[in-house]
Amino acid sequence: MSIPNTNEARIETSTACNAACVFCPHPTDDFTRKKEVMSIEDYKFYVDKLKDEMGDRIEEITVSGFGEAFLDKTLLNKMRYAKDKGYGIHVLTNGSLLNESKIDEMFDIGIMDLRVSLHTVNPDSYGKILNFKGNKHTLEDVLKNLDYAIEKKPEETEIMITADIVEENKNDIDKLIEDYGDKCSLEIWYPHNWVDNYEYRDHDSPLIHKTCGRPKTGPIQIQVDGDIIMCCFDFNDEMILGNFKYQTLEEIFSSEVDNLFSKIYNHHEDGTCGESNLLCSNCDQLKLSGEVVIYNNRVEDKDDRVKKVTTNLKNIKSN
Repeated sequence: MSIPNTNEARIETSTACNAACVFCPHPTDDFTRKKEVMSIEDYKFYVDKLKDEMGDRIEEITVSGFGEAFLDKTLLNKMRYAKDKGYGIHVLTNGSLLNESKIDEMFDIGIMDLRVSLHTVNPDSYGKILNFKGNKHTLEDVLKNLDYAIEKKPEETEIMITADIVEENKNDIDKLIEDYGDKCSLEIWYPHNWVDNYEYRDHDSPLIHKTCGRPKTGPIQIQVDGDIIMCCFDFNDEMILGNFKYQTLEEIFSSEVDNLFSKIYNHHEDGTCGESNLLCSNCDQLKLSGEVVIYNNRVEDKDDRVKKVTTNLKNIKSN
């Protein structure tokens, strides 16, 4: 048995999105999965099954997805259900659908953190990057609700802003740091390549790590239809390890049989990903260095930061 040694499970509650970010595969033909929202019945089933199979080994659940989580009208109920089962809750959103009532309810539930993908505080850049349909979602509203969350948050809750820097917002970095560097957690990155689908990071540079750490240390990634994949960068579910609705985690993560997980695991153990036919063969996570971190106020050393998952800063790799 080789279930990743992690305390976090990520449950993809939605693949629908109201934005079309310039650096994301979601609004392109590259993304071919169905755009849907996980039913609350399925969500409860997966949460209960995690508890049955893993006991207290899984302590935290991330509410996320390849899309905007708050398009799911049952999202707050899902958070409360997981919290009532004893899990800490991480929340990821682009912030466009937040309001004071939702923020108050999340704080009442007791979420661990709220992570907002903001990217800029410049209204012109904001529109060019997120490409919302129509004028319904404005930067002004997002900033107002973000400031409300920062002001009202409980002491134990972290508010986090993440930003990816591309041509459209490359001149906005200093203002973003000036406005929020002392107010909340802030991380500013160069975008990743979504394995090797895009060219924000050098495609031709050699792999410098034998593993990204995920086969050993997770987190466990449960997709909207129950499929379990190795890595959230696999946005089209090309490396499906199994399905949590019909299989146990022991079956899915067995390294003792000839399955996809054991193949991935062995290539990462042996440092042969570059010679494989896996998505991992030219993945930018195996070329990762601190140079991709433009600014962060969470981890002092940039090279140390890229070894950790964003949600809880647990180590994902050591080499």
